[in-house]
Amino acid sequence: MDLSQLRYFLAIVETQGFTKAAELLFVSQPSLSAGIKKLEQELGVKLFERGGRRAVLTPAGKIFLEKARNIINEYQSALNKLQDFQQHPTLRLGVVCTLRISVISSLVSAFRFLHPHITIELKDSYVNNLNNLLEQGEVDLILTVLDSDENSENSVQLFQQQLLLAVPSIHPFAQRTEINISELDGQPYIERVNCEFWRKNPLVYKSAGVKTQTVYLANQEEWVIYLIQQGLGISFMPVWSNLSGITYVGISDVYTCRTIGLKWKSEPTSELVDLFCTFATTQSFTL
Repeated sequence: MDLSQLRYFLAIVETQGFTKAAELLFVSQPSLSAGIKKLEQELGVKLFERGGRRAVLTPAGKIFLEKARNIINEYQSALNKLQDFQQHPTLRLGVVCTLRISVISSLVSAFRFLHPHITIELKDSYVNNLNNLLEQGEVDLILTVLDSDENSENSVQLFQQQLLLAVPSIHPFAQRTEINISELDGQPYIERVNCEFWRKNPLVYKSAGVKTQTVYLANQEEWVIYLIQQGLGISFMPVWSNLSGITYVGISDVYTCRTIGLKWKSEPTSELVDLFCTFATTQSFTL
C-alpha cells in the first residue's frame, strides 16, 4: 500500500466515479484502476461494487474509508510539522540550576537576536541529571559544571567562578576577608542541592569537626541569594557581582572554583548544536 493508492481511493469516493477521479488526479484511467485493484489485493477485500455508472463502496470499502482518511490526515500533519521544524528549528538546552537566570537569559536572548528563527527549549536540573538527559537524548546540549577531566572533544569551557562563603552584609563575618572553617560550627546554613563546593571538598566539615544548622535546602540559585539577603543564613556559592546585602568571605586553606561550559554527546553533532557552541564561545559573560 502506498499513498498514491489511498489518494486514488479517496478521489473515486469524492467524485463517485473512476473516470472523474482520473481527471481530477491527472492520471490515466487504466493506471487508476490498476492502483485500486492492487490495493484491493493487498487488503484482501473489494472496495467498490463493479458495474454501473457510479462507483459504490462495498461494506468493506465503507470501513476502509475512515481509515484511509486518517492515514492521509496523519501523513499531512507529520509533513506540516517537519516543514515547520525546518523553518523554525528547536534547540533543547539543559541548564544547571545553580546558574543565575540573568546569565542564561542574556546568552539565549543574544543568540536569538542573531537567529530569530531558532526556538530554544530550556530545561534546568542538577549536574548528574543533566548528564543523564543528554545521554538519553532528552536534550541536545547542556550548559553545566564541567569536571577537570571532561573530554574536550565533546565539551567547551565558557567561564570560571570562585566559590566562597556568602553571608548577609549585617553578619559579623562580613567585616572580615577570611575566616577559619571551624568558625562555621553552629551557623545557620542554606544548603544548595548538589553544591559544587561539597562535590570538591566533601570532607571539609568532617575533618574540622564542624556541624552547621541547615535552615533551608534550595535547588535554585535565586532562592539562595534571596534567603541570604534576608539574613536567614549563609552558604557556599559562586561569586556573583553586584549582589546587594551579600558579602563574600574566604575560608583559610580552602580554595574552590568551578568551570561552566557546554557539553554534548560524543557522536556527530547537529549543525544547530555547532552553531550555538560557536556563538557561546565568543560571548563575554557578566557574572
